[in-house]
Amino acid sequence: MRSARHLKFVALAVFIVMVLIAAVPFWLNRSVNDLLAQSRAELRAQQRLDDILTSMRDAETAQRGFVITGNDVFLEPYEQVRRTLPGVLHDAKDKAPTDAERATAWRIARLAELKLAELDETIQLRRRAGFEATERVVSSLRGKQYMDDMRRLVAAEDARSMARHDALQADLLARSARSFTVSVAATACNIVALGILLLLIMRMLRARRAIAGQLETQTGQLAEAVGLTTRHNRELKFVAELLRAVEAVPSVPDAAPVIARSLPKLLPGVSGTLFLLRDEDEHVLDRHTQWGTPSEQPSEIDIESCWSLRHGARYRTASSSDLPCAHYRRPADETTARLCIPLVTHDELVGMLHLEGLAAGPAYEEQERLAVTVAEQLALALGNARLRESLRRQSVLDPLTGLFNRRHFDAALKRELARARRKNVPVSLVLVDIDHFKRVNDDYGHAVGDAVLRTIAQQLRLGIREGDIACRYGGEEMVLLLPECAAADAGTRAEAIRIALAAIVPHPEGEGPQKVTASFGVAAYPAHAQDAEALFWAADKALYRAKQQGRNRVMTGA
Repeated sequence: MRSARHLKFVALAVFIVMVLIAAVPFWLNRSVNDLLAQSRAELRAQQRLDDILTSMRDAETAQRGFVITGNDVFLEPYEQVRRTLPGVLHDAKDKAPTDAERATAWRIARLAELKLAELDETIQLRRRAGFEATERVVSSLRGKQYMDDMRRLVAAEDARSMARHDALQADLLARSARSFTVSVAATACNIVALGILLLLIMRMLRARRAIAGQLETQTGQLAEAVGLTTRHNRELKFVAELLRAVEAVPSVPDAAPVIARSLPKLLPGVSGTLFLLRDEDEHVLDRHTQWGTPSEQPSEIDIESCWSLRHGARYRTASSSDLPCAHYRRPADETTARLCIPLVTHDELVGMLHLEGLAAGPAYEEQERLAVTVAEQLALALGNARLRESLRRQSVLDPLTGLFNRRHFDAALKRELARARRKNVPVSLVLVDIDHFKRVNDDYGHAVGDAVLRTIAQQLRLGIREGDIACRYGGEEMVLLLPECAAADAGTRAEAIRIALAAIVPHPEGEGPQKVTASFGVAAYPAHAQDAEALFWAADKALYRAKQQGRNRVMTGA
C-alpha cells in the first residue's frame, strides 16, 4: 500500500513536473510575444513622430524653393504634406500608449500646425509682396524655432524609446533566465522521479534552446536595426547642419570652407577636393578647397578632363587598370579608390566633388551611397546660394556700367552718414556729370554712348579706394561716396579722376569721340551738410557751378 501510495505520489509528481515542463514553452512564448509586441509598438510610435518631422522638413524645403524662385512647382511636396499630415497627426495623438507620450504627441502636433501656418503665411506673403518682404519675415526665425522645438521633442522621444527598448531587452533576458531555471529544476526532478521521461526532457531542452536561439537572432536583428537607424539619424543631422551652413553663406565660394569642415565628419578617413564652376566660363571649374590628405589636383579643370563631368554621372576608379580622369595626379603604384561626383541641380552644373581613400569591399557601397546623397543635397544648396547671389547682384548693380545703382547708393549714403556721426569722422560726396554727353549719343549713336559710359565707369573704379562706393545715379550722372574722407581730400581725388578722364580715349575699340570730359561737384559731412538730402544738394550745387564756369573742372561746396 505504501509503495502504491509512493507510486501515486511519484506519478503525481511526475505529472506535475510534466505539466510544468509542458507549460514552460507556452509561458515563454507568450512572454516573448508580449515583449516583441511592446517593442514593435514603440517602433511604430517613434516612426509616426519621425514621419511628422520628415513631412515638416519636406514642407519647409518646398517653401524655401518657392520663396527663392516664386515657382509653384516647388510647392508640390508642401501640398502633399498638407493633405497627408492631418491623418499622421491624428494617429500619433490617438495611438500614443501612455499619457506622457500622448501629451508629447499633442505638443509635436501643435508645433507642426504652427509651422504649417507659418509656411502658409510665408507662401501667401511671397505671392503678394515678393521675395524681399518674404525674406524679412523668414529672417525672423519664427519658423526655425518651431522646427527646433519639434526636433528636440522628437529627439527626446528617441531617447525615451531607446531606454524603453533597453528595459524590454533586460526584461527579456531576465525572463529567459527564469525560464532556464524552471526547466533545469523540472528536468532534475523528472530524472529523479522517472528515468523513462529523460527522452522527453531532452526534447524539451532542445526546444528551449531553439527558442533561445530564435530570440537571440531576433535580438541581434533588432540591435542591428537600431544601430542602422542611429547611424542614419547621425548622418541626417550632419547633412542638415551642412545645408544650413551653406545656406547662410553670402556667396558660393564662401561655402567651400564650410564644406571642407563638414565632409570629414560624414566620411571619416576620406580625402576630397571641391571644384566649382567658374562664373564667366561654363566649361571651366576652379579648385576651391581640399580636406584630409588628398593627392595633388590642378587649380582649374575643364569639363572634358573628368569622365563624371562628361557623362553627367558619378565615376569610380578602384585600381590602376581603371581608366583615370585627366585631372588625376597620382603615383603609378597608387591603388586607392577614387570617386568623382558631378554637382548638378535642375540640370545645371555647379561643381564637382572628387573623393579619395574610399574603403574597399562592401563598405565602399555604403560610403558611395552616403557620398551621392550628400552630393545631391549639396548641389541643391549651392544652386540656391548661386541664385541668391545672382539676385543680390542684380538688385544693387547697374547692368550697363557695373557700378552700384541708385537704390544701393541711397541706402549706402544713409548708412555711412550714420557711421560718420557715431565715429565723428567726415564723409564726402562727389557728383560726376559727363560734359556734352547728349552730343555723343546724337553724333555717334547710343551704342557708342553706352561704350563711353562703361569706359568712364571703369576709370571711376580705378580712381577710388577699396572702401569707396561708385554709383550710376541716372543717365550720364554718376556719384562717388567716400567714407572717412574730408572735402579737401575728396576734391584732390576728384581732380585726379578728372585729369585721367580727359587723357583717355573714351571708346578705343571703335568710332567715337576722341576726348570726353566731366564736371565734378564735391560736398562733405559735416562741413557742408548734416543729413543725406542736404549733402546731396550741396554737391549738386557745386556741380552746377562747375558747369557754369566752363565745365571740365572740380568745384567744392560752399
